[in-house]
Amino acid sequence: MDQYSMGKLIGVVVGIVVGLIIALVVLKFMNKDKKVRTEYDEMQKQIRNKGYFYAFYTVLVYEAILAVLSIAVELPVHPIVLHFGAIFVGVVVQASYSIWKDAYVGLNTNMKRFLIFAVIISLFNLFIFFMNWKEGEAIADGILQPAWVNLLCGLMFAVLGAVAVVKKLAVREVEE
Repeated sequence: MDQYSMGKLIGVVVGIVVGLIIALVVLKFMNKDKKVRTEYDEMQKQIRNKGYFYAFYTVLVYEAILAVLSIAVELPVHPIVLHFGAIFVGVVVQASYSIWKDAYVGLNTNMKRFLIFAVIISLFNLFIFFMNWKEGEAIADGILQPAWVNLLCGLMFAVLGAVAVVKKLAVREVEE
């Protein structure tokens, strides 16, 4: 591994660690009682568990398809993008299901703050991707580079925010 690749790897690892730390701070701020742990009632827990079930099998199918595809053809995508893609697909399935079934927002969660953070995180990641694209670092030798993880993350939060807004509008329409 050359020095440039090692620097990129360290950058990715640092990015993941910083992202996890930021996630903990966001969770604490997003909850009304400033606790990191979100509280759910029994019905919400059951619905969330079903969401995890769907997400697990979705990721299983995603990875199985990738395994077969990678035998048949050489995929023009850096492995980290493919595997983070699996994580993001699983998160979108679980969170979207939970949002739609009124089990995503905990008893102590401020939904308005969640939507604000979803927009900020989405825009931040899309900006990072755009800057990498602008610098010519999104594709190298015809292969999608790790910068695409930022695009996936930005899109994931955009989708979750959109699902939450659509759900809120649907509830409002039913109430009227």
